[in-house]
Amino acid sequence: MAVTKGQSGKQQRGSADASSLLPELPKATRRFKRRRLRCSVTIKTLEGNAAIGEAVDVSGGGLRFDSRNELAVGDRGTAQIRVGASGETLRVPVEIAWRNQVDSGEFVYGLTFTDISSADRFALLEAIYAPENGTAGFVDAASGPDEEVQKAGHEPTTPAHNAYYMRLVRRMEQVKKIDPSDSDRILFARLMQGRPIRDVLSELEIVPRGTVEEWLGQLYNVPFIDLLRHRPEGTDLELIPENLAVNHSVVPVSRSDDGLVVAMADPSDLLTVDMVRNRAKGPVELRFALLEDIATAIDNLYHGASLHSVDKLLESMPDKTETFGEGGPGIEDLETLRRISDTAPIVTLVESLLRTSVEDRASDIHLEPYADKISVRFRLDGVLRELRTLPKNIYPAVVSRIKIMSRMDITVRHVPQDGGMSMRYKRKEFDLRISSLPTLYGEKIVIRLLEKNPVFRSLRAIGFSERNYEIFSPLVKRPYGMILCCGPTGSGKSTTLFACLQEINDGTTNITTIEDPVEYRVSGVNQVEVSAKRGLTFASVLRALLRQDPDVIYVGEIRDRETADLAVRAALTGHLLLSTLHTNTAIQAIARLVDIGVDPAMIGSSILGCIGQRLMRRICDQCAEDYEVPLDEQMVLQELVPVATPKTLRRGRGCEKCHESGYYGRLGVHEIVAVDEGLRRLIARGADSTQLLDYVTSRGFTDLRDDALGRMLAGETTLREVLRVTA
Repeated sequence: MAVTKGQSGKQQRGSADASSLLPELPKATRRFKRRRLRCSVTIKTLEGNAAIGEAVDVSGGGLRFDSRNELAVGDRGTAQIRVGASGETLRVPVEIAWRNQVDSGEFVYGLTFTDISSADRFALLEAIYAPENGTAGFVDAASGPDEEVQKAGHEPTTPAHNAYYMRLVRRMEQVKKIDPSDSDRILFARLMQGRPIRDVLSELEIVPRGTVEEWLGQLYNVPFIDLLRHRPEGTDLELIPENLAVNHSVVPVSRSDDGLVVAMADPSDLLTVDMVRNRAKGPVELRFALLEDIATAIDNLYHGASLHSVDKLLESMPDKTETFGEGGPGIEDLETLRRISDTAPIVTLVESLLRTSVEDRASDIHLEPYADKISVRFRLDGVLRELRTLPKNIYPAVVSRIKIMSRMDITVRHVPQDGGMSMRYKRKEFDLRISSLPTLYGEKIVIRLLEKNPVFRSLRAIGFSERNYEIFSPLVKRPYGMILCCGPTGSGKSTTLFACLQEINDGTTNITTIEDPVEYRVSGVNQVEVSAKRGLTFASVLRALLRQDPDVIYVGEIRDRETADLAVRAALTGHLLLSTLHTNTAIQAIARLVDIGVDPAMIGSSILGCIGQRLMRRICDQCAEDYEVPLDEQMVLQELVPVATPKTLRRGRGCEKCHESGYYGRLGVHEIVAVDEGLRRLIARGADSTQLLDYVTSRGFTDLRDDALGRMLAGETTLREVLRVTA
């Protein structure tokens, strides 16, 4: 039987969704993470029976294996398991928990470890979390957004890194007596998800948030130190040379009245402690720091890898840079400028600028020349913050270095230029988009950082409130129609729509995006970049794409009537189309399409829903505190929350982690208009934005400010941030 275009591919998705209508079966609660891992298993029972087979998946609490030998449920005995690349054999007491007969003479068994030793269990965990296996293959029965495995490369996953955390977690078991299942959860969160160990300990409720550092210090009976908050001073480097620091993961922090303060990744390494004390020729105070923090501190101290550590570099700048003056070098100094821009101090300074921006989670770097200084500002969580200043005499060489790296013309300084480059840092790859603009005191440089392979979280984990998720989630599962995401530049529209694509991308649909430019590479999605020079516009690509048998189409932005008409027609002819519009509210998106020139009747027939979005800064969890609302804020709150006006709210006090801002990270706030038949008729009749807003409000619509206030009352953001974003 022939299948129409509107049904092909999409009915398959619809049938998959129908399973959600069936009664939900109870899922087994497992104490350990299971991973697909092949290894040979030999079992000898107490009754003298034997079975030989191969494990299908393994965990710290048991395994599943295939065999042609028959055993009975409840049989006890010993399993010989060969694990790891070395083929180490473990002998573990086991019990047959269940058995399935797959075919005649073929069985699948579930084994439970009855009395496994700590050494054998950690040998299994080393194999399960081995870095060469990547992050795929976990087969837990249920996993929510917090259980998502991030892509390899989010955090360093070297063998040394894994071995360090195996030793650290094993020490947690020995000293703090944590449960073996908690050990497994910690390793999964740290090694597979890349989550910071301190956050993991508090989020898993193993340690109260306020006592994590004290708890970590008790592991080695020495104080714990956070090297990101307490940056090493850079003194006494001659006492601990770089090779000693790198090979033994030790770094000098400061010098106090009581002696040299030294941070170590493993304070139980007595050989290294003795070595440091012999070199210091005096008292040494030990501190415990995490391995990755030690590595970052070594880069900063010995290589000037951090922007916070470049003062020594600035002192070593060539004297020739003094000749450039305020106006920058002349054309006759071009060769000198090129030569100085390639010197080690300038190269290191630019590299430290890029590395620090990644470490601080900056989205943009601004280098701004003024009459008396060069300002270095990072855009952190949507807000520009000045991190430091640079001397004017080195700025021409810094600009030239950036231009050379981004393939821009260093001889052109009075015309805007655009360039690009790629970089790799901490096992992550970034695209850098560089723009220069001539200003009164020199060229301003702006660098945009885009991660090439970011981790797109699921739609639920993107940050919707429960109510908004229940409204929006069914729209994404519809087989055809148009969904619009609205908001200003930088409000997270693309991130939200890519989360929608992740929800849809199950390998059975043809998904194609049209972007200007392509910012993120997504596996399983065909991505097209708009290029006016090559005649690739949104409209021309969309027209060609409709002949490519698409199921889902993502259009980066609807800018003109031709693109809008094609998008509406695509949604009407059996495609799910996602796109963005630059409007302030969700309702205004409909009026915007009418203003562009699209027939209101076609809009009403094609549109599924509109989502308005903003990003607000999240309160830093490191320095969050409750405070009594002052009088001026109470007056504002009484207008915004007239019923049950709160007397206390939450804010960030400011700390090193959040650069004293009180905010760390961002969260989305949304307003969602799901188009029903009544609204569809109003749109088709050409109703204006006011009439449409009155209709949705009468049906319980909540706007951006309502959602933002809910986040404020939940302690996620501040009143000041609500007013800034939703004014």
